[in-house]
Order: sequence, then structure tokens, then C-alpha cells
Amino acid sequence: MSAIDPLPPLREVIARHGLMAKKALGQNFLLDLNLTGRIARASGPLEGATVVEVGPGPGGLTRALLA
Repeated sequence: MSAIDPLPPLREVIARHGLMAKKALGQNFLLDLNLTGRIARASGPLEGATVVEVGPGPGGLTRALLA
């Protein structure tokens, strides 16, 4: 079991905190776990690295990087 398993689904986080992507600014939330996982794998090995995700989203990419 990983540390991210007990986290609520991203859609629930978005609803609970009233988050909304501003389409006029070109914002989108990445909710597809296959896509975020693919992006995280493309970054290569991250052991010992410091990674900072910047953005207004619910943390989907952060979860994929942690996994």
C-alpha cells in the first residue's frame, strides 16, 4: 500500500473545495490517471530529487509523481 492510497478521489477534492478551472485562461485539471501516470514516468527516476508542481489544480500530477 502506498502513501497516496487513502487520499480521496480527485473529483471529490474538487467538489469539496469548490475548485474550478478557468477555461478563459486555458486552465484544465488532469484527472485521467493513465495520463498523469504517463507524464510522471516520462520524467524518469526521481529518487533523491526535489520536485515542485506549480498550479491551481487538485494535485493529480503530484499524486502520480508520488506513486
